[in-house]
Amino acid sequence: MLHYTDKPVPRGKLVAMVIPLIVWMTVLSFATAPMNRFFLHHFFTWVPFTEGAGSTTKFLHGYPHSVALTAMLICLPLTGIALPLIEELYFRGFLLPRIAHLGGWAPVVSAVLFSLYHFWTPWVFVSRVIFMFPGFWLAWRNKDIRVSIGMHVGVTSTMATFAALAVALHRIQ
Repeated sequence: MLHYTDKPVPRGKLVAMVIPLIVWMTVLSFATAPMNRFFLHHFFTWVPFTEGAGSTTKFLHGYPHSVALTAMLICLPLTGIALPLIEELYFRGFLLPRIAHLGGWAPVVSAVLFSLYHFWTPWVFVSRVIFMFPGFWLAWRNKDIRVSIGMHVGVTSTMATFAALAVALHRIQ
């Protein structure tokens, strides 16, 4: 596991790092959407399920509202908290210390491997590397996995919550 130094990042500094990272990821995910669509429509039309690409809830279209809402609420703790936590424990907690011999390239390699791991959305590879790298670098630099956990869980749980609210309020049909 990624070991803390004898002085882990103080809680106030941790929060001061994580909140801007969450904002960074959120803003960049919207800003890079046109690039992702370009890659999707020009290079990845062969992927069989791309009609739902870029939408958290498109796969729920056609189901009754109660089923869609139930699915979103069940998925919220899984996709918003559990899965990002597991990914961080593996990629930053287990893998990053094992590529420490790469020095400053370790967080870059970690970001690339993490993005490749999401192989079902190859059109998002470039933007995923861009918006995840700062959190990975800060976790590596400070030797504190809580930075990347806070960033990753913070963003995914926020987005999953907004998607569930949109379904609950009938904003997404």
